[in-house]
Amino acid sequence: MTINKKSIASLSDRAVYLVLDWSFMGTWKRVETQDTNSEVRARKRIVKAEAISKIRKLAGRQRRMLRMYALNSLFRPGVYVVPLDYIEQVDDKLKEAKAEMELLKDELKAEWKAIIAEAKKRLGKHFDPNDYRSADAAAAAYDLNYRYVPIADTPEILKTIAADAYKEDLERSRQETEKELEQFRDSLRLTLLGIVENMRQTLTKPDGEKRVFGQRFFKRLDNFLGTFDSKNLSDDGALKKVVEQLRKVSQGVDIGDLKKDADIQAEMNSNLHQITKTMKEMVKEDGRMIDLSMVEDEA
Repeated sequence: MTINKKSIASLSDRAVYLVLDWSFMGTWKRVETQDTNSEVRARKRIVKAEAISKIRKLAGRQRRMLRMYALNSLFRPGVYVVPLDYIEQVDDKLKEAKAEMELLKDELKAEWKAIIAEAKKRLGKHFDPNDYRSADAAAAAYDLNYRYVPIADTPEILKTIAADAYKEDLERSRQETEKELEQFRDSLRLTLLGIVENMRQTLTKPDGEKRVFGQRFFKRLDNFLGTFDSKNLSDDGALKKVVEQLRKVSQGVDIGDLKKDADIQAEMNSNLHQITKTMKEMVKEDGRMIDLSMVEDEA
């Protein structure tokens, strides 16, 4: 299934690239051993700090935020495609994250002496003071930077000075854009299929097992449905039909009634079962089912 030409041509008007760079300090170091087996490696954790744990959690929150508002680019890890509808939300979150990062770096500097003292006690004979730089250098190793890059078209100037190069680059750009849009389409389909299958697993657990019918039951679905129209950069009409079905299925369902009423649970499961069958057909590639275990869990 190819992407329509209109979607390919309009991508640069609907989204931008976000290049996100995180810098972290290595907290583990190899320890030399007398074991001659090349398969054996020993490591020591040279730094253990609450501030570092908070920084990693901060990075994790930003990754989850970008899973909601953006799509992964084909270029490299850390490059995202952000629909213009969500630029303000993403930028606000990243500005907040950058400010929090600076506070956490100050926290790391303040506790640096205590961190080294703790490591000396914990590592014993494996402690090496040369493993530790200054507090300022340690804090400087952590950073968050980002920039937005337009999804550029082939420069028109090439048409007049190198017509053949212009045509070649135009076709190359079209193919790359189509490939990227295909990835966006497949990613959205797989993500939604995973969400629906998780909901069905909750609905079909044996009566003797605890069923979790809280607000989280619909949370991932609501997040997906709420952002779908802007993230559907490939203009996937088939998935749009499924999304409309799910909006009707979930509309007006009271979580309290769902938790108590077996008939409502059965009806919900029946509806989701039909939708799952439809979606599994949609995610087939060359007669093979895509491995759902490769889809990252957003829970």
